[in-house]
Amino acid sequence: MRVVVLGEFRVDRLIPPLRQDGADVTVLASAGLESFLEPGVECGVLPAALSEGVLRRLLGDYGADVAVPNLGCLGQEQFLPVYARVAAGVRAAGLRMPVHAEGFATLASDKVALHRIARQRGWPVPRAEVCAVAGAMREAIGELGLPVLVKEARSEFHAGRHYVRDIDHFDRVCGEVTYPVLVQQAVEGEEFAIELLSGASRTVAWPVASLGRLDGDCAPGKRVRVAPAELPGRARAELAATVADMVEAFSPWGPWQMDLAVTDDGRLQVIELNGRLSGVSNMSWVSTGVDPHAAHMEAVLGRAPRRRPRAARAALELPVHNDAVLPPAPAGTELTPFPGNPANPGPLIGGYQRSVLGVPYERAAAARAWLAGLPTGVLLNSPEEAADQLERGMRALGQRGQLDQLGQGGAPFIV
Repeated sequence: MRVVVLGEFRVDRLIPPLRQDGADVTVLASAGLESFLEPGVECGVLPAALSEGVLRRLLGDYGADVAVPNLGCLGQEQFLPVYARVAAGVRAAGLRMPVHAEGFATLASDKVALHRIARQRGWPVPRAEVCAVAGAMREAIGELGLPVLVKEARSEFHAGRHYVRDIDHFDRVCGEVTYPVLVQQAVEGEEFAIELLSGASRTVAWPVASLGRLDGDCAPGKRVRVAPAELPGRARAELAATVADMVEAFSPWGPWQMDLAVTDDGRLQVIELNGRLSGVSNMSWVSTGVDPHAAHMEAVLGRAPRRRPRAARAALELPVHNDAVLPPAPAGTELTPFPGNPANPGPLIGGYQRSVLGVPYERAAAARAWLAGLPTGVLLNSPEEAADQLERGMRALGQRGQLDQLGQGGAPFIV
């Protein structure tokens, strides 16, 4: 079986299950990866511009039996609907391309489409207006008030999103964005994320992660984050119902992720939907021992996850200055750095990197003491913020027996 992986993101975690299954693997990347991959894995060049026709020819040239879009790579997110159409077209030729159905791909790649469908189906989303011109944006500001988030309908991750605080900033943004845009009320509260993996018969969820307090920087990767994190009961039930409806109505197939908020008055708000795994997948792996990327590859090979991804320890993600060195982790815990690969150097961006501290419930006190003793300036954030997030993770870990189901009513997924 020849498997062609399209894109370089996390290939070190995608390839081992394929090789164990005896697959002949080719990775098509935008940069040379030969020094990064194990011997025997062929590398090729991923074209800078993809289209349905180019992709069909490419897969034919490499003799692919299975094609796996690697959705965390720059340029892949907006290609989701095209992948869906190509997958439908090559199926008759015997080429498997396990990707999201076109309806779900559209939701995950178009923020305007997501908002409209969410309002139709009753999913909890922030108040927002769709705007095709700058004048409509002014009307939306008058209706929603400031601050707002302005989101381009179709943009890659880390782009096309503006937190608008005042009118002067609003005037600049009006001239910078590509229309249409979604002008969305800025939610106040705590941000969360959840990663999921859908197959033909069920959807598996990793523990909800806390991304910390929402802020105007819109940069959760710079905050201290932790998994698992407990949602309030009402929000947990709303999340279960929303996921169940998404799965039933739009047929995701493969990895996907949601960014959520719980407002200060306890309401759930779906902030964003992505048709890929996210930056919290390192915490998902450390907390449960089940790597979402490897589980995705197992699903591509037709195998269900070997076990349910249940939280066994708190995974505390610490943004650390690039030139700083963390001391050894306390006994009974594990500190894991997650450097990027040569073609995708994040999280070594913006002067910081991220490491994840895995803490079993009984080692919480040792982890607290370790955080309190970190030298000044090592963390991008304060040790107090890290300690608060650790406490949040420990509370959820202590309740893990009660959190296996996000809600009632037979929601077709597990945590």
